[in-house]
Amino acid sequence: MNYHILREFGELTLNRPCLDAPPTVVAAWYERKADLFECIAAAEGHDSAGALRQARLARRHAFLLVTAAGNAA
Repeated sequence: MNYHILREFGELTLNRPCLDAPPTVVAAWYERKADLFECIAAAEGHDSAGALRQARLARRHAFLLVTAAGNAA
């Protein structure tokens, strides 16, 4: 795994939202996670299919959080 990906994983972990964070903040974190997994999928020597699946799941979770927050308002 290259340095950029490792650094992003570290930053993603350190910046994980707290339990009472607003849904929009949590959704933004999941979008960033999806971006990271798309980077991994594009890198050579990685499980592209698995990384893309993780990216899709993260984007879906972000979408559901924002949608639920919009419906609650």
